[in-house]
Amino acid sequence: MNNTKAQYLENQFGPPSEPIHIADFIQSTSGTVRNFPELPADIAEQCSVADIHDELAAVGNDVRLMAHMIKCHDLEIAALHMAADRRSRRRPTPRDTSNDTPEIQALQSQLDSIPLESWKLLTNSAIFMRAVKNSDQNPLLETKVTSADDGRLSADTTQAILTFTVHNKLSWRQSHVSRASSHVILSSQTLGDLYEVIPCTSNELTEEILEDGRVTGYENNAPTRPGCVMCIEGLAYGDGESEVDYADKLVEHLKTFPKDSATPLSKAPTAMHDTPLSSLSLRIGEPYWLLHHGNCEHFIVFDQIRLQHPSDRPSGYPSTTQITQPSLDNCRGCTKVPAVWSIVNDERLGESPCPMCAVCWNAMGDPKDGKVVVVPLPKYELGW
Repeated sequence: MNNTKAQYLENQFGPPSEPIHIADFIQSTSGTVRNFPELPADIAEQCSVADIHDELAAVGNDVRLMAHMIKCHDLEIAALHMAADRRSRRRPTPRDTSNDTPEIQALQSQLDSIPLESWKLLTNSAIFMRAVKNSDQNPLLETKVTSADDGRLSADTTQAILTFTVHNKLSWRQSHVSRASSHVILSSQTLGDLYEVIPCTSNELTEEILEDGRVTGYENNAPTRPGCVMCIEGLAYGDGESEVDYADKLVEHLKTFPKDSATPLSKAPTAMHDTPLSSLSLRIGEPYWLLHHGNCEHFIVFDQIRLQHPSDRPSGYPSTTQITQPSLDNCRGCTKVPAVWSIVNDERLGESPCPMCAVCWNAMGDPKDGKVVVVPLPKYELGW
């Protein structure tokens, strides 16, 4: 990665922090936190937000009340955008209150009586609003954990808990990135554990069948996971699964660039599966580069480094807290269901490659041209 592109990507995450050595952070803060006195009961009661939580949960668990809240929110946002657009002659549509139940009327009356001036959005609030993105949604109903024996917190040993997010380049704008997933990991675990928990569509690509140097099909066995390399603070951590891994190849490749156009990089003394996070110095907000499966790139950004807390999950690390659902291509035949095959070099179809569902492809019949290749699309079963 050249210096200009690296600086541009860093600007999307904000200025990074100073390097934080994880082991030193644990040693310097663990005693202070453990001896910190608990809050007095009266202060803890005053600071409690249990009443607010209960009221919000009651609204969220009632389908009619939640539907009312969403509808009112959408109408208010639409009205703000109309008011901000001076060229628009449209007027906001008032909400139909004829079907309001007594519960909805009571809730709306309670909302209208809130005295906070900041509760209602002003007209200039539209400047800071945007539409919902795919990365804002989370299909996980609860935290996805690994097996119970992995990453167990010990009451005797203080560990740091690190939260990190994975970002991918946008296919339509390579200079921008979008969040793909969010995870939590322990300082005693390794970079290899971090890599293994990341869900990626490239991990589901099956091995190619080659004949005379040409791809003729794909294996039906489990997908393979080729090599990988992660670059952290000037060091390239390879997987160590071969004598010359991705880290060696990357370092050699960078030597062909002019010295002032590429970031200085050297191979790390240990492989990623032998490198615990506690041995590293990391910066919060710094995008660390990950390359695997040939040319699949990710950016790893650590968002938080803190000590363990009694309320933390006792085991199951690394865990996944958010996954951005991947976009699926619909079948070009029926245009109704997601495709499971990508058909290459079939003259009967209007495009190549052509996404097809199983039913439509079976209806097409076997192709007579031996050059047609049927590529299985990812099933999203590994890590999702």
